[in-house]
Amino acid sequence: MRRALVDGVRVDAQPKLRGECIRCGGEMIAKCGRVKVWHWAHKGEPPCDPWWENETEWHRDWKDRFPVDWQEIIAEDPVTGERHIADVRTPHGLVIEFQHSVIDPAEVQSREAFYGNMIWIVDGLRGGLDGQFFQMGVSRQAVLVDPIGHQIEWLGRGRLFHNWSQVGAKVFLDFGGELLWLLAYYDRDKKRGVVGPIHKWSVVEDCIEGREIRKLFRRHEDNPPPAAGL
Repeated sequence: MRRALVDGVRVDAQPKLRGECIRCGGEMIAKCGRVKVWHWAHKGEPPCDPWWENETEWHRDWKDRFPVDWQEIIAEDPVTGERHIADVRTPHGLVIEFQHSVIDPAEVQSREAFYGNMIWIVDGLRGGLDGQFFQMGVSRQAVLVDPIGHQIEWLGRGRLFHNWSQVGAKVFLDFGGELLWLLAYYDRDKKRGVVGPIHKWSVVEDCIEGREIRKLFRRHEDNPPPAAGL
């Protein structure tokens, strides 16, 4: 967890600090080592939110694209009292979950049912060779132009596309660079599908403004084309 309450104020982890969990009020200890990103951990206990995953610099970089007071927001079901910490929740009611580690399909369904209005941004570079397999498998020429879509043939052994192909909410894959790739369609048996490039700044801007995320259209002069090489 990035922030905990210290004297009632949300603060980042700093050496020797102690605080309270923003969800359960339990005692938190600042973990400030040289390998993992600095974070807060429950004293002698696992995280109180079973949906929480250990954060990486990738998580932090994405969160920091949004205002601080939109990050790590408590969402509560008014009927059941169930509570979870959303990575980012905008004032417009959109939850953005940044997923680095492998996640069980049942948990994906539970999160989507709980949050409702949400999107996923998934780290496509978690697998050692997944980025290379993506570059090898994505078509250089667009198979769709309005909006732009590229065919993807998954050549890797990893199950990145397989695991995210049946998700209800929109899934954006991050393979580095300035683009996200919307997973529009994927056939698990043929290992082939369609992905749509969208500029990261555009996704962030639309989420902040409360708009529908704009897709890239080849005909629109004010919407620049994908990066060179695609």
